[in-house]
Amino acid sequence: MPEKAVLFDIGSTLIMGPDISPAKYISRLLGLPDREKGRVADLVMCRDFTCHRHVCRELAGRFAVPEELESNLEHLWREQEMSAREIPGASVAVNRVKSLGFKVGLVSDIWAPYYRAFLQACPEAAALVDYAALSFREGIKKPSREIFRRALDGLGVSPENTWMVGDTYENDLAPAMELGIKTVWVLCRPEKEYMAMAGVLLGRLKKPDIIISSIAELAEIDLGTG
Repeated sequence: MPEKAVLFDIGSTLIMGPDISPAKYISRLLGLPDREKGRVADLVMCRDFTCHRHVCRELAGRFAVPEELESNLEHLWREQEMSAREIPGASVAVNRVKSLGFKVGLVSDIWAPYYRAFLQACPEAAALVDYAALSFREGIKKPSREIFRRALDGLGVSPENTWMVGDTYENDLAPAMELGIKTVWVLCRPEKEYMAMAGVLLGRLKKPDIIISSIAELAEIDLGTG
C-alpha cells in the first residue's frame, strides 16, 4: 500500500498569534507602505536568522534603517517567540490523522522565532511531524509549488495520496491543487478570504475537496475516502 500524508499550514491553521505579521511590522518600522511588505517577507521569511541582530544586519544591507531598529527588532523577536497559542482542536486533529496511518508534514511560511513559539504551543502535534518544509529553512515561500514538492519528497509520498490543510486559498490550496494534492480549506477567517470564496462560488476558482470552519472539525472527517 502506498504511503499517504497530510500537510498542515501552521499560522492560523494550527496556531494563532499577533494580528500583524512580522513582515508588515518590520515594513512599518522601515517606513515602508504595507504594499511593500512582500519585499521584506522575501527576506525575513526565507532566511534562517539566528537572532534579531542578524535580521538587523540583513535589513541594513537592503533598506535605509532607523537608529532604533535593532531595539524594536529585539522586542519583536522576543514577542514572536512567546506569542503563539494552539487553536482548539489542532493537536487532536494532527493526532487523529497520524492514528489513521497518514504521515504528517508541515508546509509553512514562517520565520525562526515564531516556529519556536509553535513548538512550545503545540508540543504534542510537533512531535508527530515527519517532515517540515518551512520557508526560513527552504529559502522559498508559498505559493511556490517547489516548497510543496520538497515536502512530498521529504515524506516520500505522491500528490494523489496527500492532503493539504490550510486557511489561505491562494497560498495553501491553489498551489497544492496544481500539483494534484487534495485539499481541506480551514475557513476560519472568511473576512480575509472573501475574494477566494467569491471565486469558488462563481466557478472561477477550483473548489477545495473539503471546507471546514475550524481545525477541530478535521478529527471527524474520513480523509481516506475524500
